[in-house]
Amino acid sequence: MALISFFSAKGAPGVTSTSMLVAALWPRPTLLVDADGNGGDLLMRLPSASGLALTQHPGLLTLLPLARHGLSSGVVLDHSQVALGGQQVLVGLETSEQAEASAALWPTLARAFREVPGTDVVVDAGQLAARSGQLSLVQRSDLVVGVVRAEPASVMHMRERLTVLTQTFAALGADAPRIGLVALSGVQRQDEASSAVATVRADFPDVLDLGQVALDPRPERMFHGDPVSRPERTMLVRSGRSLVERLVAALGPAVVLDTGTDEHETTDPTTEDPPSAPGAATGQEEPADGIPEGGPAGPAPDADAGEQDAAQGERRRRRERPGKKRWTLR
Repeated sequence: MALISFFSAKGAPGVTSTSMLVAALWPRPTLLVDADGNGGDLLMRLPSASGLALTQHPGLLTLLPLARHGLSSGVVLDHSQVALGGQQVLVGLETSEQAEASAALWPTLARAFREVPGTDVVVDAGQLAARSGQLSLVQRSDLVVGVVRAEPASVMHMRERLTVLTQTFAALGADAPRIGLVALSGVQRQDEASSAVATVRADFPDVLDLGQVALDPRPERMFHGDPVSRPERTMLVRSGRSLVERLVAALGPAVVLDTGTDEHETTDPTTEDPPSAPGAATGQEEPADGIPEGGPAGPAPDADAGEQDAAQGERRRRRERPGKKRWTLR
């Protein structure tokens, strides 16, 4: 499975928000890992599926002791929690001292993360430096993505950090992960975001241009557990989908877009689901999730009854599965 890590060069340019956005819009199930070496904040941002606060147990704090004796990939999900909306989350450590003390265990965690059954892993690595303990996790990723703001200081720090990272990754040879860059900017500053990425890539042409994410204060409230109406129509989510498409393309055959019944299935935010009405579906049509409503093939039922059953089944399916086509971090 795929392992993607997001990092910043300095400060807080939006790594956590970008990681959450990508994890929620990813075409396959994801585990969002809070691996910020300065102490994670997913614990404080999102409520659990029950509406209560997430806790540090289970999380990295309970998983790390097991890593001292080797770690089975199947154990990882046992230490995750489900955030409101259905996202699997592995909450992070509280302090930088805890992260430093566990530095030797990150390679073991990286191997386990790459093999989580049926799940891709998105890592929020926070601020990354040459001596960061989580660097040994990041350098075993399939793709490492730097998050930069459309500001001169952020661009300068990213250029300095990429100088160190490219040298570090060069020693890995063919096992080195690809590095990409995404810029975060306000909706009205997209030209500045493109310029920021171009400025950094002028010194690092091998770094992938992954575009930009358009920040918007209203939908960003989702990242703090607040409800937002129709987030799929916002520029934040639309630009997030473009980022996901570029990430999938960069990973190549490691990830195949799945339009079936995946938990992270999404729809085009510019379109509405067609209204369901009696007679709108027939027993011969295949529902959107690819599962025939009528079950195994058999004798054709009465036509009118079949149409009514199909329409009722479609309405029931939408009521029971609202999260399938909507934002998962609500």
